[in-house]
Amino acid sequence: MQSKAYSNLNFEALINTTKQLNKLYKPVLFNTKNSTEKQNLENILTEKPHIQIYDTIESQLEELIKCLKPGIPAVEIKKVAENHRGSISLEDYGVWVYYPWSEKLVHILDEEEFIIVRTNRNKHKITEAEQKTLSQKKIGVMGLSVGQSVSLTLAIERGFGELRIADFDELDLSNLNRIRTGIHNIHLQKTVIVAREIAEMDPFLKVICFHEGITEGNIDNFLTENGKLDLLIDECDSFDVKISAREKAKALGIPVLMEGSDRCTIDIERFDLEPNRPVLHGFVEHMDMAVFKTLKTMDEKIPYIAPVTGVETLSPRMKASAIEMMTTISTWPQLASAVTYGGGITADLSRKILLGNLKVSGRFFIDIDELIADESATKEAVQEPRIKQLSAEEISRYFSTHQLTEDKKGDIISEELIGKLIASAAKAPSGGNNQPWHWHYENGTLHLFLNKHVSGAYLDPDYLSSYASLGASIENLLLEAAVNELKVDWRFTPEFFPDHIAVFNFNGKHEPDAIEQKLAAQITNRHTNRKFGISQEISANDMQQLNDIISSFGLDLHWITNDEDKKELGDISGQADLLRMFIPAAHEDFTKKEMRWNQEEIVAAEDGIGINTLDLSNNDQIGLRLMKDEKAVQFLKEIKGGSALKTLALKQFQSSPAIGLMTSTENSPLNYLKGGMAFEKLWLAATALGYQIHPVNVPLIFFYKNNFQELNDLPEESRKQIFNLHQKFKHLFKISDNFVEIFLFRIFKAESSPQRTIRKPLNKTLSIGTK
Repeated sequence: MQSKAYSNLNFEALINTTKQLNKLYKPVLFNTKNSTEKQNLENILTEKPHIQIYDTIESQLEELIKCLKPGIPAVEIKKVAENHRGSISLEDYGVWVYYPWSEKLVHILDEEEFIIVRTNRNKHKITEAEQKTLSQKKIGVMGLSVGQSVSLTLAIERGFGELRIADFDELDLSNLNRIRTGIHNIHLQKTVIVAREIAEMDPFLKVICFHEGITEGNIDNFLTENGKLDLLIDECDSFDVKISAREKAKALGIPVLMEGSDRCTIDIERFDLEPNRPVLHGFVEHMDMAVFKTLKTMDEKIPYIAPVTGVETLSPRMKASAIEMMTTISTWPQLASAVTYGGGITADLSRKILLGNLKVSGRFFIDIDELIADESATKEAVQEPRIKQLSAEEISRYFSTHQLTEDKKGDIISEELIGKLIASAAKAPSGGNNQPWHWHYENGTLHLFLNKHVSGAYLDPDYLSSYASLGASIENLLLEAAVNELKVDWRFTPEFFPDHIAVFNFNGKHEPDAIEQKLAAQITNRHTNRKFGISQEISANDMQQLNDIISSFGLDLHWITNDEDKKELGDISGQADLLRMFIPAAHEDFTKKEMRWNQEEIVAAEDGIGINTLDLSNNDQIGLRLMKDEKAVQFLKEIKGGSALKTLALKQFQSSPAIGLMTSTENSPLNYLKGGMAFEKLWLAATALGYQIHPVNVPLIFFYKNNFQELNDLPEESRKQIFNLHQKFKHLFKISDNFVEIFLFRIFKAESSPQRTIRKPLNKTLSIGTK
């Protein structure tokens, strides 16, 4: 609204008059030796009495003489300059340049002499012949954030004869953190801003603006009109434009250069020298780019974009920023220093490509943080053994030093049947899919060992999590034995914990009952499902059936079904997940020992959790990959970020009709073993009822809080946070300190997960004695 105080000044009219200048970016040149042009200039001066005039032609002439005759004595310069000017008056020498958008009139040398002086200090970093070659080159720049710095640097060096610039966007105030311009240019088109600045430093350079950016309708003109481009520089944000422009550039034999301001990532694609080179180094070769244009959500687009941006190669701070996207920040961050640096690097590479001094293609990093940094103590990488299994020597040595006597020996059963039993036992769940079991069959007795090579992780203190996994494996073995009509005599061997867990003998025939048959049939179907629930129903009868299973083991089952309680539990879980990432040792366990980040790692390790099995959206999967970087995570902790990580846990809990917590009144290895058996039985029963189960890792912090407190390197702040979260957790489930939490899980209905975690082959979890 127009201010009353300024109503007489007619603000609205003045604003509109200014807006009429917003598309102007070409200066007007007057050669006053021509009478018509001289009159035109005089008309402007009459019409615009307040025009600013800058006339330094005399000093420019003297500088020209210095360039033409470097050794001339200073006292002779003025006289030689006058002789060079001859009969032409100073007023008419050279040209006058009028900039209508700023109402400035500048007197400069004519084009040939102007270029001599302008490029003089390029010599001989750029030779005269090279400068002439560059003056014939046509460059196209798509995108004018980093592209602004690139364009201006190219113009300053006079690295082109024609520059085509494309960007549909206008300048926003927030752009001024990296784009060098004035506040008066806010909401001016970026193309106009760049073209004006180039014109103000060199009015003879040819700049062609594509104000609408690159579109299907103008891309051919951008690449070929008035002659084919000699180089395409891509700094645009639009992924489909990146691809389509490259495909056309490849067909035309135009080299492409791209700089990403993060880590000064450089992509060079020499389609002029390598006509068969895959677009973007082959990163998108397997993708149907025609589909990309039809995609609407970022989650759909991520699989196309991620290979190009290089998720794994982002800087730690950029990774942390990507995690914070749309929570504490609204767009990708870029710094003026990186943009300016990248502009210089790109202009330098552009010159080398155009002059034939650089022929390489590929992706390169010129990372200042890596090139110039304080010396730091780097911990030596520990080489983990590829195969983590108990050896025959270890088992033999164990038997020779421990007396494992049994009152009676079992029947000898075939190796084929033993293999069948252990195959089902191996389908049990385990923390981080570490598969901590090793089975050994000898003299009619089956022994279960804890494989310490894969146990004892940061969140598996005293092997308590591994004990629960072993219990689940035992339950599967007993069910498989039952349906194979084997009667099993077995017992735990607590006297030999943690090395030896249990012994099993098979004596006589067993008739399986209906429950055993029903549960055994679900061993193969049972799997961890991390999807959101699609049903909010769980019947009272089903809940009672699951309660009865747990109580038969002497354990308790507590439920949360209230929406507000689930929301609070989701918040607790999210905070616990984030805390796990912020504790360096726990983060290392998660990223290096638990997670498998690609198919090659999965196949090589034969354990761990493949990222493809997590039922994550594309966005969440990328977020998890970003969390691999310890520096990024620690920076995230520093800025108190990571709230996006909590969202997933919150959604998972809120989409589940019920959350169950299994507890015991005794904190002992035996109770964790029994808890594992009970939970596996519950899980199989829930699977038979059509439910999905997702054990939630938040208890892995709560259950072992005392162990956390014993760790000297755990900050006091983290200890307090763990304690406070645990208190909230207990209050939510209405349990006292007398209860020991064994398993927390959510139960829901959803489609089965298409991908399952890998299992080790039998020869790595089962050995058979020869005695």
